[in-house]
Amino acid sequence: MIIRADRLTKTFRTRKRGQGVVGTLTSLFSRDYEDKVAVREVSFELQAGELVGYIGPNGAGKSTTIKMLTGILVPTSGSCTVNGIVPWIDRTQNGRQIGVVFGQRTQLYWDLPLRESYELLRAIYGIPADRYRHNLREFSDLLGLDEFLQTPVRQLSLGQRMRGDFAAA
Repeated sequence: MIIRADRLTKTFRTRKRGQGVVGTLTSLFSRDYEDKVAVREVSFELQAGELVGYIGPNGAGKSTTIKMLTGILVPTSGSCTVNGIVPWIDRTQNGRQIGVVFGQRTQLYWDLPLRESYELLRAIYGIPADRYRHNLREFSDLLGLDEFLQTPVRQLSLGQRMRGDFAAA
């Protein structure tokens, strides 16, 4: 099994805010909090080679779940493993094995050509040169990256940047 999530739950504690100017001023000195459950007891298993879509309305907890799988967030309760690794305990090792693309933020370097962004990411994550070259060839063929590998990321269209981010992940 590649990914296993068992009753993953994430709760955020937020300060209560009052209504209007008086409520806002009162909440500056108040210590009233409320708990917001972002993910409630999500369980699933994914096998090698399985493709899935993770869909739902805004605020349903999709990004929060993915952030727990990548080790960015620690769940309030429950457990998960990715390739046998607990993501938030060994985030570095997990980061070498899992890639995620969030639409609003790029992991590419704005001022560098796409190819140089990949080279920098390869060095940061310690990816062996032969594996990097193999993956770059494969993703270039699959996603048609060759036509813009030498283009600075800031000059790429949104679609090109998303393809570039997908290959980087």
